[in-house]
Amino acid sequence: MHTERYLFLLKGRLIMAQPLAAPETGELLISLLQQGFVLAPLQVWASDTEQALACYEAGAQRQALAASLSGAESLLAGATP
Repeated sequence: MHTERYLFLLKGRLIMAQPLAAPETGELLISLLQQGFVLAPLQVWASDTEQALACYEAGAQRQALAASLSGAESLLAGATP
C-alpha cells in the first residue's frame, strides 16, 4: 500500500488535506494561503485523502482530550482537602 505525507489547510470549519508531493501543491498552497487558509501544524502519512482526514480528526480529538484532562488536573491540584 502506497502512502504519502499529507498536510492540512484550515479556514473556519473547513479542513483540506493535500498530498505534499503532488505537483500542484506549491501553487495550491500559495493560493489558499492568500485566501485566508492557515497551515495546520500536523502532517500525517496516509494512503489517500479520506484516510488522511480520518487521521487528522483522530489527532484533533486526542489533543482536545489531553487539553481537557490537563485542565482537570490543574483544578484538582488547586483543590484543598
